[in-house]
Amino acid sequence: MSNRYINKILIANRGEIACRIIRTASRLGISTIIPLTKEEKDTLPADAADEVHILESSLLNETYMNAKLMVDLAIKYEADAIHPGYGFLSENADFARLVEKSGLIWIGPAPEAIAAMGDKLTARTIASEAEISMTRALSGEKSEILKNHESLKFPLLIKAAAGGGGKAMKIARNTNELKNLLDDATREAQSYFGNPTIFVEEYIENPRHIEVQILGDQSGNIVHLYERECSIQRRYQKIIEESPSSFVDETLREKLITDALKLGRKIGYFNAGTVEFLVDPHGKHYFLEMNTRLQVEHPVTEVITGIDLVEEQIKVAMGLPLAFSQEEVKARGHAIEARIYAEDALADFKPSPGEINLVHWPDSKMARTDTFFSTATEIQPWFDPMLAKITTRGHTREAAIQQLIKSLKDTSIIGIPTNLPYLRELIKSDAFINGDTTTHFTSIHKNQLIEAIHPNGSEKTKSLLAAYSVWLKYYRNSKSDSIWTKLGHKRWGEKYEVTAGGEKHLIGIASGERRNYIDWTLNESPMDAIRHIHFLQNSIRFLFQGKWFQMAWNVTHTGELLLETDGHTYRLTPGFYLNPDLKFRQTDSDNSNEIKAPIPGRISKILIPEGEKVTKNTPLIVVESMKMENTLNAPVDGTIKTWLIKEGDQVNAGQKLTEIEELTKNIKTT
Repeated sequence: MSNRYINKILIANRGEIACRIIRTASRLGISTIIPLTKEEKDTLPADAADEVHILESSLLNETYMNAKLMVDLAIKYEADAIHPGYGFLSENADFARLVEKSGLIWIGPAPEAIAAMGDKLTARTIASEAEISMTRALSGEKSEILKNHESLKFPLLIKAAAGGGGKAMKIARNTNELKNLLDDATREAQSYFGNPTIFVEEYIENPRHIEVQILGDQSGNIVHLYERECSIQRRYQKIIEESPSSFVDETLREKLITDALKLGRKIGYFNAGTVEFLVDPHGKHYFLEMNTRLQVEHPVTEVITGIDLVEEQIKVAMGLPLAFSQEEVKARGHAIEARIYAEDALADFKPSPGEINLVHWPDSKMARTDTFFSTATEIQPWFDPMLAKITTRGHTREAAIQQLIKSLKDTSIIGIPTNLPYLRELIKSDAFINGDTTTHFTSIHKNQLIEAIHPNGSEKTKSLLAAYSVWLKYYRNSKSDSIWTKLGHKRWGEKYEVTAGGEKHLIGIASGERRNYIDWTLNESPMDAIRHIHFLQNSIRFLFQGKWFQMAWNVTHTGELLLETDGHTYRLTPGFYLNPDLKFRQTDSDNSNEIKAPIPGRISKILIPEGEKVTKNTPLIVVESMKMENTLNAPVDGTIKTWLIKEGDQVNAGQKLTEIEELTKNIKTT
C-alpha cells in the first residue's frame, strides 16, 4: 500500500450528498468536478463545485448508473479519485474495480468487500462464520423455496439477494401469499438490481432497526462510532434517525458493537461502513446487512462525535491511518435527523415531483440542514424524492426533540406536497417522545398521524381566506409592477372573487387604510377583524378569531397565490369580480375508462397485454417514480385496448397510457 495524494475528486452523484462531499473537499483544499443533468444546473452542487459537466441525458442508465461514463469523465477532467456518495453505483463492486483499473482512487472499501456484503446470501454466510446471530432463511428458485419453506415459521420476509433500501421486499403470512409474492419480488429484484435472485427469512414482528457505524483504515485499524436507531420508516425507507438509541443499554450496545467490528475484521474492511441489525422486543439482535458506503443518516453520527466521516473517507482512500483510537471516540449528547421527502403522506406517500416556488430552511444555529437547493427549483421524477435532512442536537434526547420541533416549524416548502406536516406531528407524538420507535411505528400510528395532518375544514378555509385578504391589501398596493397592477386590479373596487379548494368565495374588504387591521366579509357575511398584521416579503402573521396565524406565501407567474401553513401548500386563484358574467372554461369530466399516469415516471412493467379481458382492480401497469413503484389498476371490467407506451418509456403526469373497452351486458328485448 502506497500513499497517494488526492487533488481533485469527481463526485459520481447529485443532490444533497454531492453538496456534502464538496463542502469537506473544499475545506481540505481538494477541488471537485460534478456531472449534473441540465435540469440541475442551477442547484447548490453546481454553485459549490469547482467544475460542472452537464450530462446529455436525464435517464439513470445513461448518467449516474453508467459506470464507464463516470470513469471517462473523471479522466477527462483529470480527477485523481471518484467519490460515489450513496445510492447509484456506490455499492457496485464492478464500478469500484473499473475505477481502480483506470488508475483512479476509489473512495470506498475494497471491491471484494463490496461484493461480499452486496450479495445478501454471501453476507449471511460470512456473518454465520463469524458467529453473528441471524434469522433462519432459505434461498433458491421459486419451486425450491416453496418445497422447503415449511422448515421456517410464518410470517416470512422475501428479499432480493443483491438489493437493499426496501426494494423487492415482501411479507408473506401464509403459503398462498408466498406463491404470489415470490414472482413480484423476483421481477422487482431484476428491475432494481439486475439480479433476480431472492431469499426468504423468518420475519421478526415489530423489531427495532439499529445499526453501528464503523470506520477502518488500510493498515488494519478499525473503530466504531456508536449506534444509530433508524426504526421509523415508511415503505422500508427511513424517515427518522437518531443516536444514541433510546432502547439500547450498555449491555446491548456492547453486543452490537462487538458483532459489527467482528464482521468488519472478518472481511478486512476499511473506509466507512455500517452494520445493520434488527433487535426484537426482548433485546435479542439479528444481523440484517452491511452497507459498504456512507449512509444517508451519517450526520447524526457526525453531530455527536464531532468526526467528519467524509474527511475520514478521503484520508483512508489516500492510504493514511486513522488519526484517532477507539478510546478517543466519544459520543456527546443526542442527535436526531428528519428526512424531508417530496411525497404526499395523505396519498400513501405517493411521490410528488414538480415545482417548488419558495423554500425556507431553519437557521444554521438551530439545526444542520443537508439539501441541494435554497431557492425555487423543479424536483425531477427520475431521482430519489428526498429534498433535505434536518438534524438537531441536544444534551439530552428531550432537548434534541424540542430543537427538531422548532426547526421543522421554521421550515417552509411551497409548491408541492411534502412529508413536512407528517414529520411535525410524528416527532410531537407521545409514542415518539417515549421512545416507542419500532419499524411498525408508521403503521401503528397511521390513523392518528393522518388525521392530525388532514388539511380540510371550514376553519382552515377561513384562515386561508383571511390570509388572502391580508396579502391582497398589502401586496397589491406595494408592487407597482405586479400582475395585479397590470390587470387593473386596483380598479376592481372592494369585493374580490377567489377560488380556494375548488370552491369560489367572495371577499369584501372595507375601505380605509387602517394599519395592521382589516375589516372584511366572506360571502357577504361579516367576519371577525384581522388584527396585529405583520406582512413581510414572503411571510404573513396575524391575529384572527383569537388565534395567531403565520403563513409563508409566494405568487406564481400566473398570479396564483400559494400559502403554506402546517407544512401544506394551498393554492388560491383570484377571480375577476369586475366581470361577474365571466364564464370559466369547463372541462369535460375524465373518461373513467382511460388509464393515465398519475405522476411523471418510467414505465417499469406492462402486466396485461393488449386485447386481454380484465376485471375491476386488476393490476395493469407499473410506473416507477422517484425510486418507488406505483401499480395502476383497472377501474372497470373490460378489455385492454392499444397500449400507447412501452416498457422503459418516460411519461408525464396525466399522460394517457391506454383505455379499457368496458364490457356491456347483452339485454334481450321482446
